Amino acid sequence: MALTVEDGTGLSNANAFVSLAEFKAFCDLRGHSYTTDPLIEQAIVRATDFMSNSWAWDGFKRKGRGNADGEQALAFPRTDLVDRDGYAVPYDSVPQEIKDATIEVARVELTTPGAMTPTYTPHERVKSEKVGPLSTVYDLSSYDAEGARPVILAVRDLIGAFLKNGGQSKLSGETMRV
Repeated sequence: MALTVEDGTGLSNANAFVSLAEFKAFCDLRGHSYTTDPLIEQAIVRATDFMSNSWAWDGFKRKGRGNADGEQALAFPRTDLVDRDGYAVPYDSVPQEIKDATIEVARVELTTPGAMTPTYTPHERVKSEKVGPLSTVYDLSSYDAEGARPVILAVRDLIGAFLKNGGQSKLSGETMRV
């Protein structure tokens, strides 16, 4: 499998935010183990798919619909995007936070392929169980399809500034003291 890494130009055939070398360097620096190159590349593509399609990103794709050069394949690069400190993010690159988050997701996908895109069937949830004299009732109040995915806090922390509404619920807002 060949990775086509987004280079900041809005490639129409990109399938990765990071290269194999970037993945390995990130893992080596942090003492994370990894496996064979083909499995890593597959995990990177799945992670990039997840990162590109599972979030509502602020800003706009550099090459949106109807672009004369073709629509870009991935969610990044983007225009009109600022980082958590309020600085403009260059429109001709993939932010390092997105690359790092993609690697974190790829690490999960490497150990459990498909973890970020589970099949979810709500009516098959177990609400309570009884085995002999023991019974357990589960709190399912906030368990929905999104709850079937693993929560990778490092990813949320890295990308929060780039999400529409800062990643908050659409029902919440900001409070200001006047």
